[in-house]
Amino acid sequence: MKFLRSLFFIVFIFSTCNIVAQINAFKNYNSNSGLPSATITNITQDNTGYLWLTTNKGLSRFDGNEFLNYTNKDGLISNKTTVISSKNNLLIGTNKGLSIKTSNKFINFEEKKINCIITTTTGTFLGTDKGILRVREDFLSNIRTNFQIDLNVINDLKFDGRFYWIATNKSLWKLDKLINPTLLKRVGLGNYTAILINNKNCIATTYNDGIKLIRNNIAETISTTPNKITGIKKINNQFWIITRNEGIVVLDENFSFERSINKYNTINTNKINTVYQDQQKNIWIASNNRGLFKLEGETALKNKPVITFQNIEVVYKALDTIDINNYPKTLQLKPTKNHISFTYKTVNINNPKKVLYRYKLNNQFSSWTSKNTVDLAYLNAGNYTFIAQSKIGKIESNPIQFNFFIDKPIYLKSWFQWLCITLAALLLSGTILFYIKKIKAKNRAKVKKLQLKNHLLSLEQKALQLQMNPHFIFNVLNSIKALGNSGKATELNTTISKFAVLLRSVLNNSRQEEISLAEEISALKNYIELEQQMSSNSFNYQINTNLNLDSEEILIPPMLIQPFVENSIKHGIKAKKDGKITLDFSTKNNYLRCSIIDNGIGILESKKNKKVSSHNSVAIKITEERIKTLTKRNAFRIKELLDKNITTGTKVSFKIPLKTDF
Repeated sequence: MKFLRSLFFIVFIFSTCNIVAQINAFKNYNSNSGLPSATITNITQDNTGYLWLTTNKGLSRFDGNEFLNYTNKDGLISNKTTVISSKNNLLIGTNKGLSIKTSNKFINFEEKKINCIITTTTGTFLGTDKGILRVREDFLSNIRTNFQIDLNVINDLKFDGRFYWIATNKSLWKLDKLINPTLLKRVGLGNYTAILINNKNCIATTYNDGIKLIRNNIAETISTTPNKITGIKKINNQFWIITRNEGIVVLDENFSFERSINKYNTINTNKINTVYQDQQKNIWIASNNRGLFKLEGETALKNKPVITFQNIEVVYKALDTIDINNYPKTLQLKPTKNHISFTYKTVNINNPKKVLYRYKLNNQFSSWTSKNTVDLAYLNAGNYTFIAQSKIGKIESNPIQFNFFIDKPIYLKSWFQWLCITLAALLLSGTILFYIKKIKAKNRAKVKKLQLKNHLLSLEQKALQLQMNPHFIFNVLNSIKALGNSGKATELNTTISKFAVLLRSVLNNSRQEEISLAEEISALKNYIELEQQMSSNSFNYQINTNLNLDSEEILIPPMLIQPFVENSIKHGIKAKKDGKITLDFSTKNNYLRCSIIDNGIGILESKKNKKVSSHNSVAIKITEERIKTLTKRNAFRIKELLDKNITTGTKVSFKIPLKTDF
């Protein structure tokens, strides 16, 4: 008896320790932890590793460290969420229909209460309180099978690879297709609550009739306990049976009882909605009134961690028009869109703070850090590849990348630069052409003005050539008269002949722009000899030529020398008894050089004494201008000749370009 008491005591102590150990093994999350509600209706995990929870007060996301909650204020169709699926997209069933979560918003479809979600190759289907719905691109459509399915509550939907199994509140059905099925068989009657496909075998739970195994289209009862079953999960080769009010019953592979999880031994509630095992083998229990319970599995990931882009912002605006984790192209950005922010994430539910990240922009990786955001500001134009990678411990994730291109500002583009260069060249060419045209027009105006001036000078010169000095003509005529009276017939004839030749040459030459040097010299001889005949004081003259061409071939403007000779005779040697005038003509360096030298009183003294007629003064001035227009500057000179500071005469010299008639 004493031995039995001791044995009972030992068994009691071990049982108590086992219960305490189980209680300590589960960690509880509730409203104080960040959950929006203590009523958790369903659990799933996405490819990134986030745990998603549906509650009666919205949707919650858990990364192992904190909860992020979504409600109808964030766009959710209803806060009373019932079921969730992350097979392709994140689909949330609610009491008012379906919400599909995209990167930054919810797409909503208002309908009946949704109890289950299944996605296969033929589409996504929803089990509701009244039949089955199919999710299409922009609406939900009813699936017509038969009235016993279409009008009843669909508690669960499963696909075993060949057949669809439908658990309703009235019966269990087997179909080959959900749309236009050819096989539609009722397998069992009753309130079927959940379905589990185990090695292609269908196991179904009922609310009051235990657990059923489907063999040869017949529902066989394999266990009658527990009662009020709402769900079944297979975890670690065990069947976890979820009940309405009795907690969880764990059965082995042969459906034999192993243990129970309830408020009496492990968790502080019997009201369980579902059980879920995540990627790190943690077991999560969703209760109806006590929040979330976690039985921790592996402390470290055995597989590579998964990293995904959470958000990409361009100038503080999220890229919500593309799938940032599956964008195969290179994002084209304008030059002003050169401020880009990346947020990426690897979820480690058990050790969220042990995740490290690094990134690379075209070149070398950064150092590992716990920071999972990168802000890239004022990027230059060009192609970029952003790469991010994470690691937990020594295990590194596969890198993810995002390609983008920032266009050059228009002023840096080659075509724009060439356009500017072309326009500048055209503008410069236009300006130069305009300037040249303006200069040409100005020059034409100057030429016309000079031509007019030259024409006027020519006319004036011709007029001067036609009107010889009246005193000279008067004196010649008086001389002819005197010779006639004195009966000197020979001298009279000579004088008349010379005067006639002179007048004829003046008349002929005045009609021409140029005459030969020989003609000019001949006219000068006649003029000087007539002046000698009429002068009261005799004087001599000499004409010297040092030419490399015949004087008949050299052209010269008419009456170019005569005004200077006349000036020498009238004012230089007029009062001198032995006056002399020397004319020199020579050619050198393509110029005809002319000089008129007299041994008179000198130019300065002459200017003091002379009272010149207007004809002579104008003739000298015009002749000087004619010479200056024919040759370069400083080619015309008048100077006094000095001998021991005594004036011995005047020299007029100039040169004009040598011009010939061939």
